[in-house]
Amino acid sequence: MENLIIASTLKSPGVTFNTNGDLLIAGKSIPEDSNSYYKPLFAWLEEFKKTSPPEVNLTLKLEYMNTSSVRIILKFLQNLVAMSKENVKLKIKWVYDFDDDDICEQGEIIQESIKFPIEMVEHRA
Repeated sequence: MENLIIASTLKSPGVTFNTNGDLLIAGKSIPEDSNSYYKPLFAWLEEFKKTSPPEVNLTLKLEYMNTSSVRIILKFLQNLVAMSKENVKLKIKWVYDFDDDDICEQGEIIQESIKFPIEMVEHRA
């Protein structure tokens, strides 16, 4: 199993998924086809589950997300929460700019939806 690295673009976030369980999604998420963009992330996660990881630490540093990205990220997080019920220690961190109330609120809404604690981290440039 190898790490998954995807460079960010003007419309899609950068992804760094390490086999040690440290996962990062950062940038704007407004791809033309969210399902196609995020498909490799779901495939990587399925393979990663088979390695019986002791812990997963996901950091989300999203500047902006369109509606389809929100749905896909929500589904991805639900998959991670399911892993946490199988003795995988899960930590989710939602990093947002201190003056970006919309992204902060989006993180809070997602936290309520997945019924799992998300560490909300205010970032100051």
